[in-house]
Amino acid sequence: MSGETLAVVSAASYNGELASESIAAAFGANLAEGTVSATSLPLPTTLGGVTVKVKDSEETERDAPLFFVSPGQINYLVPAGSSAGVANVSVFKGSAIVANTKVPMTATAPALFTANASGQGVPAAVVLRVRGEAQTIEPLSRYDEGLKQFVPVPINLGPEGDQVFLILFGTGFRAADSSSAMSVTIGGESAEIFFAGATPGFAGLDQANVMLPRSLAGKGEISVEFVADNRSANTVIVSVR
Repeated sequence: MSGETLAVVSAASYNGELASESIAAAFGANLAEGTVSATSLPLPTTLGGVTVKVKDSEETERDAPLFFVSPGQINYLVPAGSSAGVANVSVFKGSAIVANTKVPMTATAPALFTANASGQGVPAAVVLRVRGEAQTIEPLSRYDEGLKQFVPVPINLGPEGDQVFLILFGTGFRAADSSSAMSVTIGGESAEIFFAGATPGFAGLDQANVMLPRSLAGKGEISVEFVADNRSANTVIVSVR
């Protein structure tokens, strides 16, 4: 098969750039004999007889940890230590190569997961409310049967004393130097990031904990724009009542 038979993108945003330890999705045909998912950590590098090899710009080849393989899609973790530049990604069934392509790699490639798994719309996120000593988790989206998709649940910022945080989940931004190298703009207003980095206990998953400015009350549906190391993630939508 030629390299054209494999397309590799971020599993969160479906954009083309990847970073070391980010979650990627590879699409093609006849990539695996069946559908198999990893069931534990650390992730395996062979699943259902399939292996994905990533050769980075420095010609170092590593086996990628695998989340899931199927005939048409493979989700994998870009191997730690993969350098920026153009990487070659190859899919093997046993010892036979079945597909390959080239993928741009950057040090940071921020991407946010969305509830509809499309890279668009409401994020796959939660709301954390801090009221005095109490902390509660609230949903950010609901499934609309009529639209057949997830839609935003309006966020209530509550009384003056409440602190309301948006907990965003994504991938590809853990390598940013610090939270000072990241910014979030919500409804055109700058929002403070209290934590940004790897999510404990999950391979490749990153998170950003962002306080919602109280000035957003009543704004309705607004965009969330996340930037890490001057690279923009996919824009997502929330609603504030």
